[in-house]
Amino acid sequence: MRKGRGEVVEPPRLLLPARVNQTPMSAVLTVADEGAIIDFDATLDRYRRYGSDLANRFEDGVFTKIVRAPHGTCLITLYRSGNRIVMGLRPKNSAGGPDPSTVDPVLIDAALEAAKKILGLTAPLQAFYTFASEDPVLSAAVDTHRGLRLNLQVDPFEMLVGSITAQQINLGFAYTVRGRLVAEYGESLRFDGETHYAFPTPERLAELNTGDLIPMQFSRQKERYILNLARAVRSGEIDLDGLKELDDASVQEELTALVGIGRWTADWFLARYLGRGHVIAAGDLAVKRSIERHYFNGERVSEEQIRDFAARWGDFTNLAVQYLLADYGSGGT
Repeated sequence: MRKGRGEVVEPPRLLLPARVNQTPMSAVLTVADEGAIIDFDATLDRYRRYGSDLANRFEDGVFTKIVRAPHGTCLITLYRSGNRIVMGLRPKNSAGGPDPSTVDPVLIDAALEAAKKILGLTAPLQAFYTFASEDPVLSAAVDTHRGLRLNLQVDPFEMLVGSITAQQINLGFAYTVRGRLVAEYGESLRFDGETHYAFPTPERLAELNTGDLIPMQFSRQKERYILNLARAVRSGEIDLDGLKELDDASVQEELTALVGIGRWTADWFLARYLGRGHVIAAGDLAVKRSIERHYFNGERVSEEQIRDFAARWGDFTNLAVQYLLADYGSGGT
């Protein structure tokens, strides 16, 4: 956000955890104050460009998502209110409706953490802009897409299933089949007469039989990968939540040991779930074409050349890729 027509500056704090207008039925909290550098619409544009997958809805300037936490499940709603971005929070009871008790502070913290990831509020955007000013290509991309932030996934299982779904197909179709998966196997909750869907849990998908996903137009190969992942999580073979404690190489090793997860999927997990600064999904076609167009005059180069070239961006690599993809006309997986 800009203050008037002046310079864009970072506010002293992006998250304001104090409760605003809390009622027994809901809570409304400020997540980005006036002055925050954020283009709300651009940051969430992928959920409008490729269509809704039902678990992540962005319609008429309002983003909604069901978030699970140790102390419960809630619907979060992100939207602009004047010069701020605010989050509405609606918990549910065991019957699936609004919880009539006061909102649990632990649930509020989990919802705020989810909002931070969805809006990319922890990324060092101002520092990146200073860095990018020395690179004519990045500087031009920043001028065009100022305020764009890294939209990160909230849940690691959802991130990996989403990446598996997007392997070697266009993102529009990936969102379509993912939406079918969510509608069929995700928990549905009703708030104010409207149905919202949570992404399916590993436990739910682990129960499926071979062939169950084929009518949704998943390939047999992708069905195998998804069911294998769900069963690995359910059995404890892999601890997805624990991956955030590992370094990049260890995350890659853990993920690629699973059937159907290769370097491409692991790179996107590091970039779009963990938000690691120096990661690039160099094997992604859109990433390659964007860098080739911007820096190699359209000449085709290898994945390894892309990785070597991107090393110059250091901890700003993830942000640089985000801005180059936006300039190229893609939101990434």
